[in-house]
Amino acid sequence: MGKLFEVVLDDGSKMKGNFYPAKDAKANLVFITGMQEYSARYAGMANWMNNKGVNVWVLDHFGQGENVSSVEEQQKWTVGTFDRTVDGLNEAIKLAKANGLPTIQAGHSMGSFMTQARLQKYPLAADKTLIIGSNGGQGFLMKMGYLLAKMSVHEKNWDQPNPFLSNLGTGSYGKSIKDRKTGLDWLSYDEDNVNKYTLDPYCGHPNTGGFWREFLKGMAKLWDKDAMAKISPEEHILISSGAEDPVGQNGKGPKWLYEAYLKLGVKDVTLKLYEHMRHEIHNEKDHEMVYQDWLDFILK
Repeated sequence: MGKLFEVVLDDGSKMKGNFYPAKDAKANLVFITGMQEYSARYAGMANWMNNKGVNVWVLDHFGQGENVSSVEEQQKWTVGTFDRTVDGLNEAIKLAKANGLPTIQAGHSMGSFMTQARLQKYPLAADKTLIIGSNGGQGFLMKMGYLLAKMSVHEKNWDQPNPFLSNLGTGSYGKSIKDRKTGLDWLSYDEDNVNKYTLDPYCGHPNTGGFWREFLKGMAKLWDKDAMAKISPEEHILISSGAEDPVGQNGKGPKWLYEAYLKLGVKDVTLKLYEHMRHEIHNEKDHEMVYQDWLDFILK
């Protein structure tokens, strides 16, 4: 079990997560999770890193994990939550850096998009950045999605599940897997992982309309030229994804992101795609190979 930690934002709101300290630590890893999951799912990864001398902080999103008091409160966002999450992520980095060790920030899936936004809003906040299970170059689609969300989400249905926007947002992922046994097979090839996720009440909870409106608002501007131009060329970035991850269009999205960072002049950016792996590369059967690549990046 991790130790509960929290960061406080300028507006007084708090973001919580789990901290896994290492003995004789050599580096820090600040990790933010994906959509519809929670920080304690990363205990195995965190303990593995601890044994290699890496402290690990895993931050929960608003509406998830340690930031909700009940199952029913999941996936609820207020106005401005996308930007507040990026601010909270920066606060978590500052918390970790207080011990003076090299600090690497990582984000998976939805957390990877917050990480991309953090590179823009808080350049060089972390010593290195690890982007996992991500995508890029979908600005037009995100703008269209946000337009639909603005038209369909209002005060009365803000906190209600929104099947229409959910289907637009993530519905295609399950359908993209041939010979699938469940609608969540896109997560990983590991059936045990998929089954655990399916049975966990704190995973896969329906997204509310308010969540989609605010998430898509943030995503709509993520790959705009002026936003991308704020990224420092001095960043050290590793993009790490499954070659068969539908979130990243089976590698197309991570490749777009890699090439975009190169065009911006980022001097140290690497792309690593894993064959026969889907979205949760850290939960595939060969996950230790992924962990080792992350560790090499953290400690090099």
